[in-house]
Amino acid sequence: MPITRQHLVEQYRQLLADVYADCAAAPPHPELPPELQFQSWWAAGVLPKEHSTLRNGAVRILDTGRWNRLPGPDFTHAEIELNGTRIRGDIEIDPCAQDWERHGHGANPEFNKVVLHVVLTPPPAGWFTRNSEHQNIPILYLPPETWQNRASHRADDDALPRCRQPLADMPAERIQNLLMAAAAYRMEHKRTLLRQRIAAVGEPQAWYEAWATTLGYSANKDAMLMLAMRAPIKELGAQSEAILLGTAGFLFPVLPENVGADARQYHRGVWDTWWMLREQYELAQERSLPWCKAPSRPLNHPQRRVAALAATTPLWPRILPLLNAADAAELSHLLSSVSHPFWDTHYTLSSAPMKSRAALIGQPRIADFLINYVYVNDEEPHAWESYIRVKQGDLPTGIDRTAWHLFGDRADLKSTLRCAYAQQALLQIDADFCARNICLECAFPAQLCQWAR
Repeated sequence: MPITRQHLVEQYRQLLADVYADCAAAPPHPELPPELQFQSWWAAGVLPKEHSTLRNGAVRILDTGRWNRLPGPDFTHAEIELNGTRIRGDIEIDPCAQDWERHGHGANPEFNKVVLHVVLTPPPAGWFTRNSEHQNIPILYLPPETWQNRASHRADDDALPRCRQPLADMPAERIQNLLMAAAAYRMEHKRTLLRQRIAAVGEPQAWYEAWATTLGYSANKDAMLMLAMRAPIKELGAQSEAILLGTAGFLFPVLPENVGADARQYHRGVWDTWWMLREQYELAQERSLPWCKAPSRPLNHPQRRVAALAATTPLWPRILPLLNAADAAELSHLLSSVSHPFWDTHYTLSSAPMKSRAALIGQPRIADFLINYVYVNDEEPHAWESYIRVKQGDLPTGIDRTAWHLFGDRADLKSTLRCAYAQQALLQIDADFCARNICLECAFPAQLCQWAR
């Protein structure tokens, strides 16, 4: 009888439980995430909803609020329930409570509507957050366990090969079973997150955010997600290029003098739409999106990725019905056919034309979208069967590093490690064990011996 996906999930869940039941040391305290990153988690509603404030009793987050585009509190028009009483107001998020005074919020009337001050480190003894009217603001300290599963840390390189000894003696079939279990577990977790987002914002917006994240891989996935949240798909319409490029911070009134006529003509058309929308969508300087440009290949410049997102939004009514395993081939064909008269031949708004046209959306991005979202959300048995047959080619650098530490140069696994499920499994194993533990005290190698039996 074939092993079901759910059985694999339970196998991996039991492995996790066994490892951490025996682990001598708790996972280390993670570094604080960037403040902008934490704001995006808050806006997405993926953090716990019920907490205890430091002095004001229980609090429940009913509405995380609107992510502010302008100077002022991070989130406006939020709603909380404090000791059973509903309160509407603003929310400010800081790495530490002292930032409230360092940034001048206590003397700024714009912060007088703040009803909750969220901090990521314990405040000093006796600390109170007060506004310019000397009113006390409840403080919510979020300990690491509420968000640490989103932080990534690595163990020392010289300790990682401890796992290789039990894996070296494990038959390839058992390793494939381990990888399938980890992949199935990862798939279930991703499905839960995606469906939570669908429940919160609806299918069109949730899938739009997923597609934006995929287009931003890897250096700009967070910035692309934030852009999709700042410029929701329901507001774009025929103005998608202007809204997305403008909100991203890529539109300026005047282009450099050396820019060609084709770029000036395109820019003028987009700018004529954007200047009427700037007041509604433009982000304040301190809230600008964290674009990473330096390490990107020219074809992956964030301006071009944003343009690709804009080019696909008119197709959303056609794309939504195809977001399942059975229609994966048709979806792939539709996305790969997306074209744009300017962006097919330009890296950025101000770059010279390319020597030849280039696909606006490449097959690697489409494959990542299918693997990380489309197959994930489809619970039909054939979706899992299709998923484990997907090939990804050579291992990306980060995954290759994990594979080498676990398996060395085992020739009998080379074909397996080119499968999408195996690469997803390595990401999960790295996150669950390598990134969370002091390797010399980790129980994972011992549990691998049990798995082998």
